[in-house]
Amino acid sequence: MSTIQMNKAEFMNDLSQKLDKLTDADREEYMSFFSELIDDKIEEGLAEASVVESLGDTEQLAEKILTSVPVELSPETEYVEDHSVIDCTNRYLDGEKVFHFTIKVPRGTNLRDVIIEITRDYSGTTLFYTNLKYLGESEPQQTSVALERTDSMSDYYECITKTFDEAGTGIRLYLTTEHGNYMATDISNRSTAKGNGYWLSA
Repeated sequence: MSTIQMNKAEFMNDLSQKLDKLTDADREEYMSFFSELIDDKIEEGLAEASVVESLGDTEQLAEKILTSVPVELSPETEYVEDHSVIDCTNRYLDGEKVFHFTIKVPRGTNLRDVIIEITRDYSGTTLFYTNLKYLGESEPQQTSVALERTDSMSDYYECITKTFDEAGTGIRLYLTTEHGNYMATDISNRSTAKGNGYWLSA
């Protein structure tokens, strides 16, 4: 939704909805920031509509915010290993020392709902978490994510990346859907304990 001809209340409501992937605390912090910013500009004599318009499109603004906030797994959320829902179906290191992970998700999945845990060793020590969407967008010289192929039930994405650690690169995968929370951590189906993940040595 464009910010053109939006008032403050419409802008705040639209932005809040687009930041629904943030924690309540993070979203409240950003909403307070923009509310105060708009109020300050209005007090300086600017028209409300022009202040809101100057902030730009809410979709682009939300994307910028979401990519800047570290992704974390909620410790209260229980994930179930289910390779029929989400999986790393293939992985290899090519001759140019580039890592390839093929990731399977249900057809039409929003890539913001897929969290990738990047690991630094075979035992699965965490380096950081990110969304599949942002892993492909955040560092184009380092990482890319491309739609590889689809079938009637699943989409397959090729995650291509240089190493994040000198030992190699590994991943664990998590997906939240309206039907449940699923993971792929290279352990037996229906387990709720995390496996070591899918590892490639450098």
